[in-house]
Amino acid sequence: MRYQIKKQKEKEGLEAGRKNPAGRWLRRSVRPHLFIAALVSVAVAFTACEKDFDIKIENYKPQLVVEGYINNQYSNYNYVVLSRSLEYFSTDFQSTGVSGASVSITEGEWQSNQYVWNPATKVQMAEANVPGLPASFRKGVYFDPRVVTNPQRALLGTPGKSYLLEIADGENQYSAITTLLNPVPIDSLTSGYRFTDASDSNKVKLRITNNYKDPDTLNNTQIYFYRFAENRNNFGWGGLFRSRATGTDDLTNGEYIRLTHPRSFVVGDTITYHMASITRDVFNFWDSYSKARNNGGPFATPVVLVSNIKGSNVTGCFSGLSLSTKELVLR
Repeated sequence: MRYQIKKQKEKEGLEAGRKNPAGRWLRRSVRPHLFIAALVSVAVAFTACEKDFDIKIENYKPQLVVEGYINNQYSNYNYVVLSRSLEYFSTDFQSTGVSGASVSITEGEWQSNQYVWNPATKVQMAEANVPGLPASFRKGVYFDPRVVTNPQRALLGTPGKSYLLEIADGENQYSAITTLLNPVPIDSLTSGYRFTDASDSNKVKLRITNNYKDPDTLNNTQIYFYRFAENRNNFGWGGLFRSRATGTDDLTNGEYIRLTHPRSFVVGDTITYHMASITRDVFNFWDSYSKARNNGGPFATPVVLVSNIKGSNVTGCFSGLSLSTKELVLR
């Protein structure tokens, strides 16, 4: 009887898959795991009448998630986002922002094998009504208040300097250090590989190429952002498109680089392109983040985020972005 019910459910599932293409894709993508699950189900079916299994699941403990940035060009893009992680099935995204925390950033230098911080540069960050930031996203986002009151004096990173992020959330203390490297200059930003995209109303498109000389020192790492028509009005680094290109010089140290990005853009668009030189720990975090984001769901191998935030039950990254920027009109 149990076998007949199982076969009937399988038949119903196949019929649903024929009507739902997304269902067919999902079924193919997890088929090996479902086969294993089916074997486990058969084993349980033969033993269920003999013994019950009571699996105890530990209570979920939210983590503090820190997303902080310091850069050398845009004071309104130096900010810290604090939020709480959610259970896998939770949809309560509105309550994730963490308000009322004490957040500060202090500038310093590496001297005699230690960091030396300048107390006079300490900036107390605050949640603020910053132009361009939607009201629904302001909770838990901390800026230098001078971004609103005196933009010319607001916090701006300096290449060669290091920055200390300190956070107090109730009785919990957190910290992180990042350094702004000397930016690698972009020699030129060019376009090419013109084609007609039949899948997008036959629009004529181009791809862009970043031409630059990699420094002759190892461990140079970059990430790449671009702003274009589709994200022109978005706010924050997360609102820009971040290239999937691997910006390490492990195999290209000291060479001249011509990096063509796979993303295509419509002719007539204006591209604002940022190449951000970053330290290896920042690169490792964003590399692990990309792998976790695209790991195939709960059936895939877990990916651990490589955080640079110190403290208990916390994850995230304080990213120093040393920017080199070019703008290109596609013709």
